[in-house]
Amino acid sequence: MKYRVVHTDSKIEALLFFIIAVMIIFNLLFTVNLNGWLQLIIGIVIAMTILNLIYEKYVTVRLTAEILPKQIRKYKGQEGTVQFKIIQRGWLPILSARIHISAGDDIKFHNDQALKIRNVTESTFMFTVFPRKSTVIEVPFEAKNRGTSKIINTKISIPRLYGFGDILLEQVGHSNHEILVYPDRYALHNQPLKTKIEQGLYLEKNTLFHDPLLANGSRPYERTDSLRDVHWKLSARSGELMTKEYERTTRMSWLFLINLRSEKSFAPPNNIEIIFEKLAYIFGEITKQNIPFKLMANMRTFDQHHFFTIPESSGTLHYRTTLEALARIKTVTYTISFDRFLKFVQQTEKTPTHIIFTGEVDALMVKELQMYIDRGTVIYQLNEHGLEPFKLSALQGGGK
Repeated sequence: MKYRVVHTDSKIEALLFFIIAVMIIFNLLFTVNLNGWLQLIIGIVIAMTILNLIYEKYVTVRLTAEILPKQIRKYKGQEGTVQFKIIQRGWLPILSARIHISAGDDIKFHNDQALKIRNVTESTFMFTVFPRKSTVIEVPFEAKNRGTSKIINTKISIPRLYGFGDILLEQVGHSNHEILVYPDRYALHNQPLKTKIEQGLYLEKNTLFHDPLLANGSRPYERTDSLRDVHWKLSARSGELMTKEYERTTRMSWLFLINLRSEKSFAPPNNIEIIFEKLAYIFGEITKQNIPFKLMANMRTFDQHHFFTIPESSGTLHYRTTLEALARIKTVTYTISFDRFLKFVQQTEKTPTHIIFTGEVDALMVKELQMYIDRGTVIYQLNEHGLEPFKLSALQGGGK
């Protein structure tokens, strides 16, 4: 980060210059001989002022700052430290300076100075850096909310040499860093979920599903078939839609479908942050089992996926990528209804062994989920109460 000097007048310096100017004019007009000590004081003040001007002009020319590390990743509730490395490549020292730091309120500095009405956290730290040297300022913080936080702005105040006020510096441009705050995977409400998963309640490894790499024939298209499985060349020759048939396999894959729209409005569900925390815990558990999983949300994007998507994979790197996705998701965004989203997923995605969806259920969603049940997919619903098997019969019996 670089800085530019903001011009500030020193009232004390201006007052001294005024007094000296009056005395010199009085001496010239009335030919009054000034006392020798007074002449010495005038000379010292003038020398101090000149040195101050030189110091102010050159002290900040080669001053820069860096934020270390470039990326910080923390879970909600954890504490961390941002390091500011102040580098003085010039030949003038900076003594007892102050740096004022502002950041987004997804984190909170330990000695926060911000007003509660602001969407920032602020703090001030003192530092000294000598010529051709650097110093590191450690700024402790707490990860307060899920999301991404950045250092919004920094300002540096450097005292002038002889107490004639401060030199004020403003940051030029933006800092190239971010602090990612993951959802709290060990939240208290995740304890019942932990017990169920440890008991193996949701790890059904014996269900047979088809392997898309092992095609062994074809058959007429059925309404429950995915468009991805249609044999287009054979369909063109035969004049009717034909579906590829595959070898059966026990390979597991989990598809997570996140509903970012509440039942009756475009606003996000009230429990969405709790849902994210439960998802973070589930992702960690199935990563331990090395189960591949994919994440999709009904948030529109402008790329080849059309909707927010983390492609299927497994392992710790995929787990980290998914946590970063949860941190970056903006809940107030452009979404479509979940039943339309389910229809899109059916037409474009291969059938997984397990589906975990979030949010409330209505009749249109039940119709789309029935398609997956007919194909043998195991479906679970995740809400603030936990992860439960999706009971289609109960919903239909209740008139939904």
